[in-house]
Amino acid sequence: MPKAKQFDELEVLKKAEKVFNEKGYNGTSMDDLVQATGLSRSSIYDTFGDKHGLFLKTLENYQASQDKAMQQQFTKTDSYKKKIRAVFDYMINDIVTDKTRKGCMMVNANMELNCVDKEVAEMALTTMEEMEQQFAMWIKEGQSTGEISKKFPAKALAKNLYNNIMGLRVTGRNRPDYDTLREITKITLSLLDQ
Repeated sequence: MPKAKQFDELEVLKKAEKVFNEKGYNGTSMDDLVQATGLSRSSIYDTFGDKHGLFLKTLENYQASQDKAMQQQFTKTDSYKKKIRAVFDYMINDIVTDKTRKGCMMVNANMELNCVDKEVAEMALTTMEEMEQQFAMWIKEGQSTGEISKKFPAKALAKNLYNNIMGLRVTGRNRPDYDTLREITKITLSLLDQ
């Protein structure tokens, strides 16, 4: 009979996330993960397969928690423009309150591993496509009600908004202050009004 797990998997993923985000995938050793999670090597291998399996599960968990936190922000309003603004506000707050200044785990993983890790590249692409689709839906709805300008096609504007969010994530690592990020966002969101 297999031995029952004696640990909280979500807690392990949060601890692993901290290490992976601090050191990167390649800079994180199995010893780092054993020390951070409190698990033995055999427990990590039995549960996640290997370091890469733990990393992918950690990245999935990170993105799911980010998605949930953002969703809580944009469900507070019926205005499509305000929903988009809520996503940007969430990102700015997430950047500024990140005292480690390590940034977004998905962005970091994508930058480090995109060319060499097909699974990470696919996860990053899926995240991008889902966010662009969400933006495009809101933009189309906002354009149909007159709340958002029809100057730009919804899909093109959605891609622009996503690109600007990624830019905020990168800028925020060097300059994580509300004023700078809000100034950038104000100009970006002005595209909705043109």
